[in-house]
Amino acid sequence: MNASTSDTGFVGRGPLLAEAGALLAEGRHLTLSGLPGVGKSRLARVVAAQPAARRGAHVVDLTPLRKAALLPHTIAAAVGFDACDGRPVRDGVLSHLADRDVLLVLDNAEHLADACRVFVAELLWRCPGVRVLVTSRLPLRTAVERLLVVGPLSEEAAMELFLDRARAAAPGLVGTPLHDVLARSLCRRLDLLPLALELAAAKLSSLSLSELEHALDTGDDLAPADCDPDRRPAHHHSLSTVLGRSHELCTPAQRLLWARLSVFIGAFTARDAEVVCADRLLPDVAGELGGLAEGSLLHGRAGSFWLPVTVRTYGMRLLVALGESARQQARYRAWRGRGGS
Repeated sequence: MNASTSDTGFVGRGPLLAEAGALLAEGRHLTLSGLPGVGKSRLARVVAAQPAARRGAHVVDLTPLRKAALLPHTIAAAVGFDACDGRPVRDGVLSHLADRDVLLVLDNAEHLADACRVFVAELLWRCPGVRVLVTSRLPLRTAVERLLVVGPLSEEAAMELFLDRARAAAPGLVGTPLHDVLARSLCRRLDLLPLALELAAAKLSSLSLSELEHALDTGDDLAPADCDPDRRPAHHHSLSTVLGRSHELCTPAQRLLWARLSVFIGAFTARDAEVVCADRLLPDVAGELGGLAEGSLLHGRAGSFWLPVTVRTYGMRLLVALGESARQQARYRAWRGRGGS
């Protein structure tokens, strides 16, 4: 489909939009990565709608695509190539784009990363006027890929977004100093993620701010009472669906580590994670930490790691489902008792 844009939720992203535009102007392949729900898709669509997107842009949502073999067919439909001349669709699409000056956006590509890597590499070689913008938790690793990590909003931008959506959901509910304090607290506990903030604000049509905070304490995944497909894609209807999609893309070992790491409150080192989480089912904790970090599910800096609150909360549910909660909490308490950080 042709690229379209909306300013819904696009708050506090001016510098990031400028950086993405500059990277695309300098190179031909840019991948936007970051936490689930951080706004990669929305940013890509806004980039595609800018004049700098050149003569045209096409957005290809790969979320529903499950077979890599259908990738060329999906792109063909998006760019307007009619595969009826007997040629293989892949060759036809590449010929169709060979002399065109366009931006191709491959949205939510992580589950097809290998197929997208091969296709994009060939596309860039055979179609010199095409630029490619990808959103993915994982880099594609083409030879010319530029990677731009989309981080959470600033606290002030998160407040602006949340209060704007809260006023739309429940006019008059927010605006007092006490409400602003509660709103700021909610923004922090939701990792300053645009999707989480929008879903939380929508809940205020039936809950007060304090009731919403209590709902989060008891495990509410912020799914709205009714889902409007015109306003939000199906995989963004709740935090559980967004994180569940990321969970599906993890290896079994990464899923297990994600669950076990949820007992940590605050930062931990690779050694800490090994002490608390390793066993015969999970012997290579350090390696799996790297996989979670590369998949944008784990933050890391200067030798320390930590799970974003939303990711940790989902992991705690996984741990309960695995029947390991009591055991893992005991291991964590024992580690703390021995002087763990």
